[in-house]
Amino acid sequence: MRTHSHPVPSFLFVDADPRALAALRRLVRNLPGLKRFALDVREAVRLMHEAKPSVVVSGYGLPDGDGLCLLAGVRERLPGTACALHTSHPPTPALEGRGITWMDRAAPPQQVLELLASLS
Repeated sequence: MRTHSHPVPSFLFVDADPRALAALRRLVRNLPGLKRFALDVREAVRLMHEAKPSVVVSGYGLPDGDGLCLLAGVRERLPGTACALHTSHPPTPALEGRGITWMDRAAPPQQVLELLASLS
């Protein structure tokens, strides 16, 4: 009997706030898959070159760019990659038609984990 295996997801989390990244690291520690973390666009791009992520989650304001622009670039260059903007205020018109999901920073942990699982 042959079983079907699903590829293991790979997550990349990008946020300028080290405390936010630490909180995400704790939250997703039991989520299956590779999890990597970046503090800015440059580090995120370097990590994406090392290994293509299946899910990218980015904060909005980054020290060397804009999280929404980063995610739009990911969607353009890696069309199969799921993207989520992790922010308190959804820039809804900016997300429409771009294939980018809004992930509320104030959402309860279980809701965040469910969204991440649905994206992977």
